[in-house]
Amino acid sequence: PAAEVEETETPAAEVEETKEEKKPEVFEGCAAGKYQWADVKKGGDADKDVEGEAITKYSWSDGKKAVSIYIELDGLDDVAEQAISVDSAEKSVSLTIASVAGKKRNFTLAHLYEEISGASFKLKKGKNTVVLKLQKKEENTWYSLVEKSAAGRGDDDDGGMGGMGGMGGMPGMGGMGG
Repeated sequence: PAAEVEETETPAAEVEETKEEKKPEVFEGCAAGKYQWADVKKGGDADKDVEGEAITKYSWSDGKKAVSIYIELDGLDDVAEQAISVDSAEKSVSLTIASVAGKKRNFTLAHLYEEISGASFKLKKGKNTVVLKLQKKEENTWYSLVEKSAAGRGDDDDGGMGGMGGMGGMPGMGGMGG
């Protein structure tokens, strides 16, 4: 008789398990916001929507009194100068384009190599390029756009590639050969 009781209990347990699997997942507390947000908008980043898509492709040159940053984007020729704004502090600069090819775009550099006294921009029509001019506070040579120590923030400060910041090996700098 004991064996019969065990056999009847086993199917009942299996039925309960299948009922649980059919229930929709309900998240409560902090997890609810995370998972519900993913359902509302897939593949989005709320920060990027506010700031605009980051501009990461650029080139730069060092002049005697100013540093020039060249940003090339498809559709820049169609942008009015009023749609571009520049903000700067002593060691940082940002350029915001209200709408280029239907998207807000943003270029920001913090921890500049040297202090600046201001920044301005000039649209190069016909080249889809905007030139960001950083007015140097002092006429020093800039070997990099940003400070070496700041470029590797977030890495361990015990060496590694922390201070390289993607600039590659520059001859004559810090034992990099030459």
